[in-house]
Amino acid sequence: MRILTIYIFLIFSFQSFSQNKAEIDADYEMQGYFKNYSEFNLDSLKQKEFKHIKEIDSRLTDFRFERQRDAGITESIYNIAIEYVEEKWMKYKEYKVHVFSKNDTIFGIVNYDHYREKTNHFFDFEKLKSYLDYHNEFYESELKIKDFINQVLAEHIYGYVCGFAPVVYDVPRYDDLRFDKKRNINKFRDWVKSFNPELQTYGVEALEYLEKNKGLKLTELDKKLISNIKQRNSTLNTCSGCLIGIYEKAFK
Repeated sequence: MRILTIYIFLIFSFQSFSQNKAEIDADYEMQGYFKNYSEFNLDSLKQKEFKHIKEIDSRLTDFRFERQRDAGITESIYNIAIEYVEEKWMKYKEYKVHVFSKNDTIFGIVNYDHYREKTNHFFDFEKLKSYLDYHNEFYESELKIKDFINQVLAEHIYGYVCGFAPVVYDVPRYDDLRFDKKRNINKFRDWVKSFNPELQTYGVEALEYLEKNKGLKLTELDKKLISNIKQRNSTLNTCSGCLIGIYEKAFK
């Protein structure tokens, strides 16, 4: 009897997590929309008619924030939820969507399905390569497209006083790395060179803390990158107390 109970539980668990045809068709249709990234527009998307997608859920679909990146690139971040019919039930899927543009022209989209842990991206790869080449030359890094995608989607929240970021310590830290330890210097420099603005900001503050409190002599490259990140002053995903999803700049 116990074996039968376990078997039934596993069957239901597998069925609840596995994708059925209705979900696959809806996702395929959504990816087809994302593939035409140059036509992305949130207002028109909400009105668009699909074959397999019942509707765009306006309650959960919204614009989160926009920020400036290097090389004149703008990143706009959205949450998009779709509804589709599975047998007689209405189901929904959510996507975190990053839209990249330059001179008001969209050249790519990255979307992530958190529930399925599935990432898709569509780009004008010539323009994306140009952006990566610029980044690697300026930051003296060797990052690739997969690094860009992973770092863009990485959920780093900037802040020192909330449950999603470090609490207040005598010595600041992030990801269990104390800012007063010179042995962490290579990691801090990697943060500064990343594509993730929140992580870059932690890297800047860690290097400056070491310079001020531990006598670290910053290299000319350190100084150049810190200055650039501060002047660019990208909007960050921040938190305060119990509040998350506060979008603001770190440098005044």
